[in-house]
Amino acid sequence: MAASPDPVRRQRPRHWPDHEYVRFVRGQDGFNHHYLNAKLRYYRAFRERWPDLATWFAEPLAERVGRLPGESFHRPSFPASHKARPYLTYLGLRGYATFDYRWMFAVGQLRVHDQAVLAGIDLGTAALVEEAIALGYSGPAAKQAMHWSVARIVLRNGLTDVADITSEHVAEVLEAIRLFPEDPEFAAFYPSAEQFYEGPAKCWITHLH
Repeated sequence: MAASPDPVRRQRPRHWPDHEYVRFVRGQDGFNHHYLNAKLRYYRAFRERWPDLATWFAEPLAERVGRLPGESFHRPSFPASHKARPYLTYLGLRGYATFDYRWMFAVGQLRVHDQAVLAGIDLGTAALVEEAIALGYSGPAAKQAMHWSVARIVLRNGLTDVADITSEHVAEVLEAIRLFPEDPEFAAFYPSAEQFYEGPAKCWITHLH
């Protein structure tokens, strides 16, 4: 956990062209039109609130996360951010933005692989799961570990293939986990560093290893 990888150069985040994202959402089979219309409403509300995507990254972490611990799914403190997560993960998969680990640790669940399937992107995670099973790990544990780890490394580094993940990427996540309790906004999401290290951090480190 004391590893310190080299910093990665990251381009300025930007929005996906509006007409292309609308076409992407409209083309999602298996969903009713009410759900897809709501998805577009949330996307447009987010884009109207932050026409320059870089300004969203400068907001306080609580506003970027949107829904704080204990809040109802239907009544988040900052609905524009909370409801735009599918759009944000899509931007990451398409290379339009990379995301910081503090945001990914605070939001909890990220359905990156679901978005990748909708976008026709094969991240290659299934191959990692198969390798883990061949080494003796249980299928459910391997799937959970690989999905958690790959999703976050991909969004952080703009990758689209697990073959591009290196030990330096893993070291960066471990370092970010270690340092997260020092973040000024950490207390908005976890009651104490001890609870964090003994709970979610311990689980995430296991996933990464």
